[in-house]
Amino acid sequence: MQQAASLELVLHSRGDTRRLGRRLAACLTPGDLVLLEGDLGAGKTFLARAIARGMGVPTEIRITSPTFDLVHELPASVPLLHVDLYRLDESSSLMDLGLSERIGADAIVLIEWGARFAQELGGEGLWLSLRAAAGVTRYCRIDAHGERGLQLLGRLEQSLVEQSLHGRACSGSTPT
Repeated sequence: MQQAASLELVLHSRGDTRRLGRRLAACLTPGDLVLLEGDLGAGKTFLARAIARGMGVPTEIRITSPTFDLVHELPASVPLLHVDLYRLDESSSLMDLGLSERIGADAIVLIEWGARFAQELGGEGLWLSLRAAAGVTRYCRIDAHGERGLQLLGRLEQSLVEQSLHGRACSGSTPT
């Protein structure tokens, strides 16, 4: 698994985080894998909720971290699996979740705490690492892994550029 490209953003507000989630949602296609990493309270579930809403999950459906259930399948424009692997100890348990059948296939798979299982998950997609700063500010590093990740990062960068031309965008974006 080789890192090929990344983007760093400063999210100054919850609104910035929502906008990033909605922009990312608009770029996702069936089969995409997105891993969300960061300390407890860094905003992983908040960002996952923004992505889900951007994919059309109705507001009457409560979106919470599937910490104990491990997987929530949400009714979106494309099947959306919201996964939390925080409590999973062994990669052998991944097989029981059926994720490998959905990644690269019919669903978008959004995983909190999944980086330690990246190899078993196929290793291609976007890794978003959130870090809390003062107040509601968050730093977000987005790394593309594999060809699929590079394509997705390219679509996201284009979307963020278009957003900044038409209104407020996340600031401090720096391709690396």
